Amino acid sequence: MSMPDDQYRKKLKNAAEFLLRGGTLLSEPCSKCSGIQVRKDNEIQCIICGNITLPENNTTTTQVEKIVDDNNIDQLRAKIRKRLNDLINSTGSDKNLIEEEQRLRVIDIYLNILEKIKLLD
Repeated sequence: MSMPDDQYRKKLKNAAEFLLRGGTLLSEPCSKCSGIQVRKDNEIQCIICGNITLPENNTTTTQVEKIVDDNNIDQLRAKIRKRLNDLINSTGSDKNLIEEEQRLRVIDIYLNILEKIKLLD
């Protein structure tokens, strides 16, 4: 991760605020980094890279976004677990402590998402 620590914290904070204010996890991955996205008030944000997408109009919103439902929660859970495994395996491999701290924050966010998914079951 090459973005400055302050920018990364701001993006993670915004994503957390999206979820706390009723944001929805999306099954569609980010087009830039394949990260998990959240949607709130027709704004879609990647929780990893912070990429923000605004749907062009409301009629395409349902075509572009697939909201997490019972049919694909297992798929989302598996994707998060795989990414967690990759992140955990690479923990400690960086000499750059800022990148290591960012990786640990992403792990924490993924764990929080898994807890929220568990509440849906």
